[in-house]
Amino acid sequence: MLSNFEEKLKEINTMMRDLAHTVVEGQRLNYQGFKDGDMEKFTEARAMVKGVGAKANEIDQEIIKTLALFGPEATELREMVGYLKITNELVNTASTIRSYAKNNKSLMAGEFELGDLYTSLMALHASALESLESMEKMVDLAQSGEEIRMRYRTIKVEESKGDDLYSIVQKDISEMLCSVNIDPIDYMTILKMARKLEHISDHAVNVARLILFIKFGGDLESY
Repeated sequence: MLSNFEEKLKEINTMMRDLAHTVVEGQRLNYQGFKDGDMEKFTEARAMVKGVGAKANEIDQEIIKTLALFGPEATELREMVGYLKITNELVNTASTIRSYAKNNKSLMAGEFELGDLYTSLMALHASALESLESMEKMVDLAQSGEEIRMRYRTIKVEESKGDDLYSIVQKDISEMLCSVNIDPIDYMTILKMARKLEHISDHAVNVARLILFIKFGGDLESY
């Protein structure tokens, strides 16, 4: 039978997994909207993550109450502190998702043709979503240590892939701006969108590092 404190930890972990799932679903809608050219999906994405800040505050309050009530020892305290940092990362991720959806909806409303940029941007979307999906699975601390490390490696691969894809998009846009007589505003919007997708993978890595810290301890900077 679990102690009251263990039950509270389990409850908080469930809340964290629900919050991470909401963030993932928001980016899944962005991915689908871009893939299908469906502006309504971007509206749905913004609505999906709109309440992430409030949910994160609720989790933070539960953590603070748990700290006050139970006075946890080192290992449990590490988990509580890690969760406080993770909620902040998830709020920042949700903000990036909302901003991306707004910019993409505006771009599509203008019927801008992506042309050759579509392939790289599609791959960048897929990479961002994959990193978040693996991050969501890491939040379940009931998994084995090896499973958690495996998902961390997946996220790091996607982060590196995202960096490379962003560089490709940046290079392609620079060449287009030099060779074609066009209004550069739309291309700058695309570049901002690509940067936000890259940042989503960065947030996933930050959460993953915190999960490793919670699970294994040690120096956070070593992950």
